[in-house]
Amino acid sequence: MLRQMGVRTCTIMLCLGVIMWSGCANFLKPEVGAVARNEARIALVGDIPGGIFQAGDVSFSYSLVQKGETCTLTGKLIFDRSLGNAFPTITNFFFYLTFLDDAGKVIETVDITPVIHTYGAIPDSLSVKMTHTRPPGSKAFAFHYYGNFRAATARDGSSWNIYHFPFE
Repeated sequence: MLRQMGVRTCTIMLCLGVIMWSGCANFLKPEVGAVARNEARIALVGDIPGGIFQAGDVSFSYSLVQKGETCTLTGKLIFDRSLGNAFPTITNFFFYLTFLDDAGKVIETVDITPVIHTYGAIPDSLSVKMTHTRPPGSKAFAFHYYGNFRAATARDGSSWNIYHFPFE
């Protein structure tokens, strides 16, 4: 009987965690029509052989290749060492690419979050790869992210949120 209650409790907790995680992931996506700040916009003109996105505690070196209406993004995501020294455990992390029109308005958001072991140690780097059909009217894109990191000892409950959300 006690074991059966434990299984039910774990199942309920797991379901609640998935619901909360899914809701958080959708919250982090800008609404269609929201406007990206000028400094966050990256023009979609030809291939980008060596771009660098740097914001807060995240650095992303990437290349973008376009063939017709399809674009392929590859890159390496690196967290700032000071983040890893103080909060070395990843609780969650989301990384997005948002396509924008010529006025900087959101057309579509694509989740490009690399595979991360939740509650694992921050790796030296993470590989990102996305192949996606460019939405009609897309002239630029922007990166944005959200993450939560935990201190080495879970007993004190210390955590740190990082984010970059360049939309108005």
